[in-house]
Amino acid sequence: MSDFLNAGAFYLLAAVTLAGALGVVLAKKLVHAALLLTVTFIGVACLYFQLGADFLGAAQLMIYAGGVAVLIVLGVMLTRHAPGEETSPDNARWFAAPVAAALFFAVVFSAIYVTPFAEVMEAPVGNSIEKLADLMLGEYAITFELAATLLLAALVGAIVLAKEEGQ
Repeated sequence: MSDFLNAGAFYLLAAVTLAGALGVVLAKKLVHAALLLTVTFIGVACLYFQLGADFLGAAQLMIYAGGVAVLIVLGVMLTRHAPGEETSPDNARWFAAPVAAALFFAVVFSAIYVTPFAEVMEAPVGNSIEKLADLMLGEYAITFELAATLLLAALVGAIVLAKEEGQ
């Protein structure tokens, strides 16, 4: 019974996440698309929690559903578009988007088809946060430091661009 409930919860969360993502693409109003993106972020965080990746779920919830979603909503509200303004349905590239989406899904499904999931889906032993910390500060320490340096450079660049010339 527990496996049935876990599977049901997973499929329900996946459906909510996919519905939110589809709503982002199909929303006519920018604010609605931003709010549906928040629903998608929260759905992904819930999927992480349900799959036992508590650290990733908390990070997804705090960073994406909290920070990025608020930043996107503020960005939408501070642009020239009015919050209730509809997006333009006329687009010269209406044919290229479905073709690009079909190619993307073909690549994704072919990657899923060739992946040996029996080997990948072994249950982790021990605490996932400790393993993540060991990998980030051990095997991937150089990559972690390079990413931190890149983020620091982006932060300094944003401060320089935001600073007015007279200051």
